[in-house]
Amino acid sequence: MTNHEDENADQSAKGHSSYFGQVIDSLSSGVIVVHRDGTIITANPASREHLNLDESTLHEADRFDRVAGLEHFAEVMNEVLRTGEAVRRRELSLSEGEERKIIGMTASPIYADGMIAGVVFLFIDITEMRRLERVAALNRQLAQIGELTAGVVHELRNPISVIGGMAELLVRGLKEGSPLWERARAIQREALHMDQLVGRFLSFAKPFEITPRACSIALLVERAMALCETLASRTCVEIDRRVESAEGSVEADETLLSQALANLIRNGIEAAGKGGHVHIGARLDAGWAIFRVEDDGPGVRLEEGADIFGAFFSRKEGGTGLGLSIVHRTVSAHGGNVRHGNREGGGAWFELRIPVEFGQG
Repeated sequence: MTNHEDENADQSAKGHSSYFGQVIDSLSSGVIVVHRDGTIITANPASREHLNLDESTLHEADRFDRVAGLEHFAEVMNEVLRTGEAVRRRELSLSEGEERKIIGMTASPIYADGMIAGVVFLFIDITEMRRLERVAALNRQLAQIGELTAGVVHELRNPISVIGGMAELLVRGLKEGSPLWERARAIQREALHMDQLVGRFLSFAKPFEITPRACSIALLVERAMALCETLASRTCVEIDRRVESAEGSVEADETLLSQALANLIRNGIEAAGKGGHVHIGARLDAGWAIFRVEDDGPGVRLEEGADIFGAFFSRKEGGTGLGLSIVHRTVSAHGGNVRHGNREGGGAWFELRIPVEFGQG
């Protein structure tokens, strides 16, 4: 081959290399190629975006295993090097402040001369996709529960009402504090509890209709607190609030949203226990109305894969497991989302985010 042909071949190779580099950089999926010795060969801009890394990271010749936050990637790379096989559809959960980001990733070995020369990672952020799947699963559960409760409620609600009414008549006719009075009161309380359970099933199973209108953020918080006032007083739990945008408003169904917020406050009161504290905050931020409920209870401890917003998930004795499902359903119907976590020093927090303008979430 002549010198002229060599030069043309080199230029062609460089041209192809530049072209493929541009293709990789233009991908919306993250791409990272790592040499078997752990040094980075290339990483496209999307990889930094998906992993929340700044421009100073993931450069050629950087040590892959020394990049903070990529410990799970390094473990997968070792697995590929050890087995010589691709890892497909692996999901990784990464911390992002108070939130968790779910990354769907594939890692494949790169061979040269019959040996593994490195590993190429291809990954995307699937957090939103998993959230939508959870909403779809919840809707399927709703349909199943609707069919079940339609018959059950028809059979139960009438006798429960009769039992509660008769117990109330007995309570009125007996001497307060007597053994029979105490028993009649117990029947009355249990009948009321059963009626509330049936009511929750009904509200969970019936078709969901949102009637949005302009609602004051402050009034939503006040209404939710009023719904929990008796429980807070009975358990000696102190509730404090801070509404940073007192004059702000949000397009929402006032009844449903205040009930969802009240559900979170009630959970906080029960978690805090006697003499505990619950804090309610509300503010406007970049087109969102954000409501946050914090308590100083034991916090939320979940097993791997458990969904706290799933139907019938409950850690409370006698709980229906529908309260948080209803909250999630209400917030999703408003185009918003609900998050949760544990506070430093103890306790849990739940946060409702609702778009200020209905349907803009």
